[in-house]
Amino acid sequence: MPNRDVHGHTTGLAVTNLGAASFWDGHDRAALRIGLALIVGIELAAECSQIAWQSGDPHFGATGTIAVRLAEIPGAAWILLALALGGLVALGLDRAAILGGALTLAVGAMISAWQTALVGSPSRNAFFPGAALLGWILGQAWAWWLLPGQRALASRPLRERLGEAGALGCIAAAYVGSCASKLIVSGSEWAEGMQLRALILRQLPPVEWGWVAAWRASIVDHDVAAAAAAVATLAIEGGAWLLLVGPRLRLAWAGALISLHIAILLLCTMPYLEPVALLVLFAVPWPRIAGHPARATPDDSALPRAPAMVAVVLVALVLIAGLLAPLGWTDTP
Repeated sequence: MPNRDVHGHTTGLAVTNLGAASFWDGHDRAALRIGLALIVGIELAAECSQIAWQSGDPHFGATGTIAVRLAEIPGAAWILLALALGGLVALGLDRAAILGGALTLAVGAMISAWQTALVGSPSRNAFFPGAALLGWILGQAWAWWLLPGQRALASRPLRERLGEAGALGCIAAAYVGSCASKLIVSGSEWAEGMQLRALILRQLPPVEWGWVAAWRASIVDHDVAAAAAAVATLAIEGGAWLLLVGPRLRLAWAGALISLHIAILLLCTMPYLEPVALLVLFAVPWPRIAGHPARATPDDSALPRAPAMVAVVLVALVLIAGLLAPLGWTDTP
């Protein structure tokens, strides 16, 4: 059967009923897009604040052309932040959301390049918010391709449902890519736990709790415990594609990923708050918790099938990113 938009116009595309594909089906997704904009905005504000401080500190010498030129502009970090926040406001208000999101991503790339030139590596904290924002934009763009012009503008439920799916897809791809990069770079050696031990030994524990110290010591001192922790890390990251299966399994696997982040914080002192915030935003059934009744809409009854090529391209991008990650990135004159 052909799909129809909210005005009853036929799109000419086959659809499949995915049932309860999201806890947000039948609800306004404004909270999702505003929450995503807030998470990205807070992270970019932290990045720009750090860059503004580092650029004025002689201990951080800029080595690339981008950083040198930006450092010569008074208040460049705050100008970039203002541009990024302007794009996020457009996204949060659903006014030229694709252009606003694309502007924020472009500015974020400049911020990342600047930070890389200052400290030698891009910010890992900004990666997941950027990936989720990219996915939201791709989902919106897909909706505009399906329903061009005013029909897509009027069909906000479809646009934002595809935006949610795109954001979740990129979040899942980021986790699977992290697992793939470990295996590509280190092979089966990563599963033996030696690198995990090294990470633990290089960091002081964030808290002086006895059970945390005993946990860290058990992994450092025992081969089986180290290997089990490493394999569990690979399994949880590699299984992140389950975020795309359905709302209940998404919630369960988001819980596993959040537990992994808590373990990484306690064992390796690496706080990754941004992906945790994104998982809480996209996986927790907030409409049910708030007690809001669902409203059936034409766009919630059926979701267009993604072309097989989309899955092939996503897998290829993950593999390419894993292969290029060890090479790093530098900006040279």
